[in-house]
Amino acid sequence: MKTRTYLYLMAAAILIPVALAFWFGVFMLLDWERESRIQRVQETARSTALLVDREIAVKEALLRVIANSESLEEGNYGRVYRLASRLNGDDPMSWTTLVNDRHQPLFNTLKPYGTELKGSAKHYVDEVLSTEKTRVSGYFLGPTSQRAVVSVDVPSPAGQSPRYVVSQIFDARYFERVFANNALEATWLVGVFDANGVTIARNRHGAASAGKPMHPEMRTAALHAGSGVLRHVTREGTEVYGIYTRSKLSGWTVVIGVPVAEIESAARTAAAYATLALLLLMGVAVLTAVFFGNKLSNALHQAGSVANALARGAIARPRPTKVDEVDALLDGLHYTSEALTRESAARQALQHEREQLLVSEQRARRAAEAQSQSKDTFLAMLGHELRNPLAAISGAMSVLDMPNVKPELAANAREISRRQMRHLTRIVDDLLDVQRILSGKIVLQRAPVNLGEVLHACVEAKRLVDAGNHHWEAELATSWVDGDRTRLKQIVDNLLHNAIKYTPAGGGITVRCRSSGKEAVVEVCDTGVGLAPELLPVIFDVLVQGPTSIDRAQGGLGLGLALVKELTVLHGGKVSVHSAGAGQGCTFTLVLPLRQDPTTDTPTVQNAGEAVTPRPTLDPA
Repeated sequence: MKTRTYLYLMAAAILIPVALAFWFGVFMLLDWERESRIQRVQETARSTALLVDREIAVKEALLRVIANSESLEEGNYGRVYRLASRLNGDDPMSWTTLVNDRHQPLFNTLKPYGTELKGSAKHYVDEVLSTEKTRVSGYFLGPTSQRAVVSVDVPSPAGQSPRYVVSQIFDARYFERVFANNALEATWLVGVFDANGVTIARNRHGAASAGKPMHPEMRTAALHAGSGVLRHVTREGTEVYGIYTRSKLSGWTVVIGVPVAEIESAARTAAAYATLALLLLMGVAVLTAVFFGNKLSNALHQAGSVANALARGAIARPRPTKVDEVDALLDGLHYTSEALTRESAARQALQHEREQLLVSEQRARRAAEAQSQSKDTFLAMLGHELRNPLAAISGAMSVLDMPNVKPELAANAREISRRQMRHLTRIVDDLLDVQRILSGKIVLQRAPVNLGEVLHACVEAKRLVDAGNHHWEAELATSWVDGDRTRLKQIVDNLLHNAIKYTPAGGGITVRCRSSGKEAVVEVCDTGVGLAPELLPVIFDVLVQGPTSIDRAQGGLGLGLALVKELTVLHGGKVSVHSAGAGQGCTFTLVLPLRQDPTTDTPTVQNAGEAVTPRPTLDPA
């Protein structure tokens, strides 16, 4: 047999079991769809029964209010009548009656109070009073209303004398409201039957059906099971699925009859669509098998032609057949050349990879050398920064140890010692703060802080230390933030210290604070030596310093701006720097999130120095 024939047989071996499995699945789909529809109707039947029970339960609660009222205990029937009338409202389909233990009707809210009522209630009063339980009656003809009715009867509390039975009477059509309030299809036949199988209400021909017995088959099924499904023919001659459920509260049975055609049609439609889909898929499968069978046969014919050409010593370059196995056979003629090409490409790739590894190693070495150089530079600066104040302190101590030292010289020596001790303390604090930040041990003591007030205090302190060497300007608006006041002062102090350090005497330093949207913006501008472009991206890194040719006597380890950056990030803000170049000064910008002003006072502007220009404070919100 040809390859094509084998392919067709393989396709048939696959499709026939699939078709059989599909038909089995269609029958299961029919059953499943039928059961699904019936389950939905059962849910509707249960919800309808619950609605009927709810109506009965509501009226039972109202009856218990009347039965336990003080007016009834006192025998004030007129007041009880008014209470019952108010509870019933204007509903003409339901009313209340009161009967004593001597079977005498005392009133009926369907009639004016005092109207003489006829009849005796002995048939249910003794039953209700003896059982001390609520009774839900079946269908009967009301003696006063002369309507088809049912009742809910509630006894008065035991121990009273005389005893009473309070009853709520429902017109049988009262329960037709349940059909209107529930999601029932127009084609469904719904009925409510009492415990004896007598029709109470029906959604179609309700008046004509009231009082008639339930369908015999349905009556038998309902007696044996509280709920279920029965397929039968109605009195109208319609074959239906009768879905029934019995209420535990009233003992009534709710039956929903759904035409069989309606249940079956959805399942049959689904099965028809599934069958059509199967036929289409099988047709596509057959056409696909024919197409690929022809393609495979042509590919094998071409392979045979190439093999014959090779037998004659000719090397052919065949066209691709898109059949992997055949193409692999045809490509075997060029295997050697392709293998050499792949080997050459692999060698070049390895050479390129080695070159890349060499470049990466050189970069890593340069980075390590730079880090080592930074460490050596830092240690050298640290030694220098520690040696200078220690030498000054040592010299001052030598002066103090001199006999008969002049008071002025001693005071000067003490001032030198104090100043150098402050310098040493700042170096150690910076080192400790950097170590705490890098190890994550810094904990902020957050509280509402007026950033303008912090800036004002820092600027005033620096102006005193500066002793008039620079021209100061400050524009400080009230801006409230959530932060650690001590750390915020440390941030501002480092920025101001940096400005003083790198601004020659006679230069200017400007500090601004303003609100912008939901952010507080602080700018520290100076007219100092500025920054080279290559320093801008790394100026906030640890151990990075600007030019040291100006005022190198003030020293520094390159930690101040790194502390500024890390403390600002801990506050949820950001810091940046801008410089037009060497000799053009710098502008450091600090941005922190605003918070709502904790006070109700009008924000004020704080000035630092005589050259401060007040500006209005923006609303933090």
